[in-house]
Amino acid sequence: METQRSRPTPEEARRALDAAEREEQATINRPVPFWYFPAIAGLILALCGLNALQGLSGPARILQVVLTVLFSVGIGGLVGRFSFHQPGYQGTRVPWVKVCAAGILAGAVPVAAILLDDVLGTWIWLVAGAILAAGVLAVGVPYQRRHRGA
Repeated sequence: METQRSRPTPEEARRALDAAEREEQATINRPVPFWYFPAIAGLILALCGLNALQGLSGPARILQVVLTVLFSVGIGGLVGRFSFHQPGYQGTRVPWVKVCAAGILAGAVPVAAILLDDVLGTWIWLVAGAILAAGVLAVGVPYQRRHRGA
């Protein structure tokens, strides 16, 4: 005996499509913890701040180098943990124009600091760090709000 299937109502179909859209967005735009973007911004600011310190010698210089390596590894570890250690999603479309433009702008800030360091002084690294940290927060906080994390 064959059962007859009824077609979903427009409201049922809309709810099913909305649920599928929410699930897809949750997969593509993974939530991150509330502290993720502020931590990245703080590490970037601290790293650039270390570049502003000049004329250090002996133990102070060694500490500067060790902290620079630790902060760099910390940034890489955080980004890697939340970006690359997640299961892949085949339907993801990366907005490469925006990603590349943001990467070029972010890369231009430390290059500008390198070029202006001798002219303006090492304080320019603090400005560069503040610009980069503000950029991370300007992108990250709205993302985190849209895709609530743990």
